[in-house]
Order: sequence, then structure tokens, then C-alpha cells
Amino acid sequence: MEARLQRLGRCTTLVLTATMRRNFSTQPNGEVRIANILKERFPHASVVKVVDISGGCGAMYEVHVESVEFKGKRVVQQHQMINQALKDEIKAMHGLRIFTAVPK
Repeated sequence: MEARLQRLGRCTTLVLTATMRRNFSTQPNGEVRIANILKERFPHASVVKVVDISGGCGAMYEVHVESVEFKGKRVVQQHQMINQALKDEIKAMHGLRIFTAVPK
């Protein structure tokens, strides 16, 4: 597989060959991958929503999780649970917005 870097002003773009584009497109997108991790970690969640808010590049996500597993926990503890579930994915992110709730 070949790839080349192309400089456009202050930005550098990675130009992929057709084979590389095909290989990347078969991988699950970030929203689906993160949602699956959260659904696995919080099997009783009534809501799991993940949105790429970085314009599609996967640098920043917003997650909404509503689960009975958060009952009795402070918001900071709920967010720590999300951070722990996504610890490997967070390493590659620029930012993560977390919204959690307990079902009524």
C-alpha cells in the first residue's frame, strides 16, 4: 500500500490509494465502535448515543448514556465510569463530552 503526504498551506493531507481507502472503509466508524463498547460495559443502559462532533474526523465525541448502573452515584462518578470504559479510545481523541442520567 502506498500513501503520500500533500502539503496545502499550513495543512498536511494524507493521500490514500484506492486500496487503502477500501481497507479503512471496512473498519467500523468511531461512533459505532464507541457505542458498542458502552453497550457492552453498560448492558442495562436504556440510552446509548454517540456523536462525532469533530466534523467526521473522529477527534471529538459526545456521548449520552442513561443507565440504572448510575443510580446512587454522583455525576463525577458516573463520568469516571464512562472514562474507564473508553480509556483506550480516549488516548486517540482530542476531547470527549459526557452526559449521563439515571432512568426515571
